[in-house]
Amino acid sequence: MKNGKKALLIAVSAVLLVAIGVSLTLAYFTDKEKVTNVFTVGKVDISLEEEGAEENDDGTYGQTYDDIVPGEVYPKAPTVTVEAGSLESYVRMIVTVEFENAVDAELTGEKLDKIFVNVADEWVLNAKTVAADLTSVEYEYRYANTVAAPDAAVELEPIFTDVTFDGKYWGNELADLNNMHINVEGHAIQAFGFADADEAWSNF
Repeated sequence: MKNGKKALLIAVSAVLLVAIGVSLTLAYFTDKEKVTNVFTVGKVDISLEEEGAEENDDGTYGQTYDDIVPGEVYPKAPTVTVEAGSLESYVRMIVTVEFENAVDAELTGEKLDKIFVNVADEWVLNAKTVAADLTSVEYEYRYANTVAAPDAAVELEPIFTDVTFDGKYWGNELADLNNMHINVEGHAIQAFGFADADEAWSNF
């Protein structure tokens, strides 16, 4: 009986040794792979130009219209270009009319709206804000579609092509418009990550 137990113990020990030996052998079969991810930063880039605009004394660009005559049409065509490499974006223009002094409320209404001639269909008026002190009126125009320029620049339609003052202005009203400024700003913001244009511009 003693010999029988000894034989069993040796057999068990042998099995354990074999198992350990296999385990050590498998540990030498190894492999390794590496994936390198490169992240480049996207961009949104626009330019705003207007034919005939020149640099002013304060460093801004624009045109001066002297001796305005009611009914005459004056060329003014602010144009936004979405530069090459830009991501899909929402684009808008902010047009602000500034008066030298406070004007009559009537001058901030429909009469003022009509000075912008031939507004392009692609530019949609989203909001008009009249300053409480009646010294300025701001128009927010949004481009109807998102714009992407992955390979080449995309020039958008001018927001309008001319400005004019119709013959319904009285002499004293025209006097209130003396030294009036029309300022135009172009804005762009990425479209990705926002549900719609409203959400995007609220984060601008």
